[in-house]
Amino acid sequence: MAVAGFLMERELEFLGGALENPRLPFVAILGGAKVSDKIGVIRNLLGKVDQLLIGGGMANTFLKAQGKEIGQS
Repeated sequence: MAVAGFLMERELEFLGGALENPRLPFVAILGGAKVSDKIGVIRNLLGKVDQLLIGGGMANTFLKAQGKEIGQS
């Protein structure tokens, strides 16, 4: 069973408002390890944000795709 509470409801309302009427410049910061879990979010944000910053383990995937050396990460 999965349940969402009132805090999640408030967070979703806030994020919805931020996406509908953002202050400019609109910058999104994404992180985490699995890019595959966030591809949909990235695609959705690309048409809305002025800048998209990618950090954490997910950044290594993008760096490697650009031919950069990422070591043992």
